[in-house]
Amino acid sequence: MFQKKKIILSYDYELFFGDRSGTVLKSLIEPTNLLLDVMDSVGFKGNFFVDWQMLKYLKEANTERTLADHQLIIDQLKDMVCRGHRIELHIHPHWVDAKYNGDGTWDFSEFRHYSLNSFPEQEIVDMFVEGTNLLTNIARGVDSEYKIVAFRAGGWVVQPFDCLKRAFKRAGIKIDSSVARGAYGKNKYSYFNFIGSPDGEMWRYENEVITPDDKGGGFIEVSISSYRRTIVYRGLGWINKKVFNDLKCITDGTYIRGDYQEEPKPNNYVNYSRYTLSQRSIPSILLAFFVNDKDLITYIDHLKDLSLSALRAIKILSKHLNTVMYKSLL
Repeated sequence: MFQKKKIILSYDYELFFGDRSGTVLKSLIEPTNLLLDVMDSVGFKGNFFVDWQMLKYLKEANTERTLADHQLIIDQLKDMVCRGHRIELHIHPHWVDAKYNGDGTWDFSEFRHYSLNSFPEQEIVDMFVEGTNLLTNIARGVDSEYKIVAFRAGGWVVQPFDCLKRAFKRAGIKIDSSVARGAYGKNKYSYFNFIGSPDGEMWRYENEVITPDDKGGGFIEVSISSYRRTIVYRGLGWINKKVFNDLKCITDGTYIRGDYQEEPKPNNYVNYSRYTLSQRSIPSILLAFFVNDKDLITYIDHLKDLSLSALRAIKILSKHLNTVMYKSLL
């Protein structure tokens, strides 16, 4: 009989940062509720990395709409915890330059603070501590013993780690889940390079997220699983797009930015894809899942990317796997 694999379902809980941010209701609240209901129906538990700066600036905008959005998010986060899911720390620091448009959307045209390392170390520490305290207080409205244990960097910019190490310690963060083997990205706002990352589910580290340190490592990297996206996967996705109409995200924002341009990949770059469910064809998802020989597969997704196909995939995969939490890995 087929032995069920273990997976981590992780979701970044944030708005779009393109020319159209989307609204809290359509890009977060509604898709998240759909996802939570489907997960509950199959007994799955998820890990939600909450962009806490979003909460901060919604409140600071202090309009009737932003305060209502702020409360919707808090109520939903409490509902997640009540249902047995986890909320963890996520930081997109460029909220510091965001401007409210007055209609439920935000202007994210300024990205010079997209990376955490664009700030002095003490400001980074303050962001971690403030964000961890905020999310902990929300969760403790449901669970009095709740502790935030995991972090994912906005835009996966977790290098160089020495800029973040003191912040991890001060905030009590034990786990990072920003690295994905083979991933690389560089533009005028940010940079990450995981080409040399280990081919493993998780490892201990101390000073560099992609350099294991089994003896002195005080932190754990839980790597986002990745696979070589060959022509077979791309072909399956193309066919599915022609046949079905459930790959499109059901939210109201966009990633597209008029000023955005990635620099060329290095010569040793190999095309890897992160394990995800949204906007992937069911055949592609199943193929990637069944050829993976690891004991633990970590999926990454975004609520703003949610597609109907992702909800179908959860129901199909539930027959073959069990979900685990980052906290259980401690």
